[in-house]
Amino acid sequence: MIFSIRQLLTTETLKMAKILGGKEGLNNEIKGVTIIEAPDIVRFINGGEVLLTGLYAFKSSSLETFKGYMDALASKSVAALIIKRGRNVEFSERKIEMLVNLAEEHNMPVLEIPFEISFKDIMSLIMENLFNEEVTKLKYFKTTHENFAALSLSLNTSENGIERIIDVLSKLIDNPVSVFNYNKVCLSTTNEDINNLKINDTAEQVEIGFYSTYNYLRQRIIIDGNERNQYLIYLNITADMKGYLVITEINDAIDTMDYIAIENAITEILHECSRQYAISEVEKKFQNDIIYNLLNGKIHSKDQLLKSTNLLDMKLDGNYRVLVFGLQPARADVYLDFDSKTQHTNFLNDAINMYFENARIQNDIDRIIVIQEVEANQKEEDYRKEIKIIAEKVQQYIKQHLKELRVKAGIGKVVSGIINLPKSFKEAKDAFHFADVAIEISNVGISRIILFSDLGIFKLLCQIEDTNTLLEYIPQSLQKLYNYKKTQRDDLLLTLKTYLERNQNLKKTAKDLYIHYKTAAYRIDKIITITGIDFENPSEVLAVRIGFIVHKMMENLNSDII
Repeated sequence: MIFSIRQLLTTETLKMAKILGGKEGLNNEIKGVTIIEAPDIVRFINGGEVLLTGLYAFKSSSLETFKGYMDALASKSVAALIIKRGRNVEFSERKIEMLVNLAEEHNMPVLEIPFEISFKDIMSLIMENLFNEEVTKLKYFKTTHENFAALSLSLNTSENGIERIIDVLSKLIDNPVSVFNYNKVCLSTTNEDINNLKINDTAEQVEIGFYSTYNYLRQRIIIDGNERNQYLIYLNITADMKGYLVITEINDAIDTMDYIAIENAITEILHECSRQYAISEVEKKFQNDIIYNLLNGKIHSKDQLLKSTNLLDMKLDGNYRVLVFGLQPARADVYLDFDSKTQHTNFLNDAINMYFENARIQNDIDRIIVIQEVEANQKEEDYRKEIKIIAEKVQQYIKQHLKELRVKAGIGKVVSGIINLPKSFKEAKDAFHFADVAIEISNVGISRIILFSDLGIFKLLCQIEDTNTLLEYIPQSLQKLYNYKKTQRDDLLLTLKTYLERNQNLKKTAKDLYIHYKTAAYRIDKIITITGIDFENPSEVLAVRIGFIVHKMMENLNSDII
């Protein structure tokens, strides 16, 4: 017994359907069903299918191109076309009119349904009438696989393929879908209310009823005051690229058919992510090379400069400043190896990409370099407030993932014209260098953001890159302490530094160092004996304070961290 379009229209699901054209084909036999999410689906059609579409696959097609697609579908003897409006499609009314004409010509019914009717419900209804349970699963797997394959074939390089894939999946399972990277930053979502991810300790593994190479976790979350199921699938894309596919059960309960659609979507998401990763790596390498040459003054011709600015989409005569960001351990006993620095810098890169607009960003292993376009007439105090807010947001993001680290940054002055970027970059590096020193010798806040214009006298010291010359700015008294016996030197240096920070208050110094007052007094007396520092002489005390800073700058130069 055949299942026809006429019989389909008698079901509860399709009772609100309106026949736009092709009534002569209502007795057409239904042999299958699929959703049109890409024009290329025509190559997967065998004939006799009911096609479901919101016309979004043809949203930018010209009328002539659209007619070509429809003629190709009609030549496959499609059983019927079911459409629903509601999305932004160019020439939608004219395209529907063309469909109606095609329907009359080929006896291919065109039905319109209300937007709220789910395509998933129609697919389930048709398959239940055509096949037994096992065949239905196989047919559904084939249908969803072909749909996602056709979608992948239709994507162009400028299109957000992941967004298109999860949009199709969301329609198939009638629930919101989101994709997050490994750092739990939302890359794409079909529901803007679901753009945060937290994996609970109570998340449990789910058996989906058939073999899968992916692990499904389910957890309970609260959305709009209601407790919902949320499903998480870990995506291992490349060695450097991982993430999560997240499905939140808001409308329908996830069933076996949904898992089939999810499996096929994952395959295409992995393909698309791999494609995007390959493209981004090439672009990143190319862009990084251009940025490196711009920042280091290695572009020597006007033609090369024009080409570089065009490739980066930057203005030749724009106003820019350079910022150098990095991460600093909150405690002196926290050591970061090379791999840790690289991984943590990736977190920092994610945060900076989130909060900086109109900027070019370069990941430079253990630091992030930002070229920020700014208003030429912006007041320094206004920019200081703006960058402080951004830095606090970046710090909050880092704190969620890396509690033991804090953000530091050096910021160069505004330069006019892209040719002058090396000057701002040098200033940003100098300020970044001093930020590292400032964190070492003080306890001022969780993050440290230094503008080059704030360096004062240290601008002069930043110009000196020879450690022997810098050594001349460390008073002989302090040099004697640095050269003292190593077994005692570190305690004495820490005591002296703390003593100066506490304005030569022995009681506060002892408290900060968790030592007895008499021990602190003994150490200060010993420091006086070794160095001859006169703590009653303000000029000498200031020289020692500066000496500590210069010594730290020398350490940084020797370790070549900049």
